Amino acid sequence: MIIIASRKEVAQLAGVSEATVSRVLNGVGPIKEETRLRVLEAADRLGYIPSALARSF
Repeated sequence: MIIIASRKEVAQLAGVSEATVSRVLNGVGPIKEETRLRVLEAADRLGYIPSALARSF
């Protein structure tokens, strides 16, 4: 069984908003380096994989 983490779960683990997770993962907007690293670490811990379907919108 594969469990896919959501951006919401990444945000909760990193202690940031879903919008911040989105900006970090898409590489847009100003983000503090500390925050960027926290989000990337949370995404890695949870095994976050961006949805190809969601990106097509």
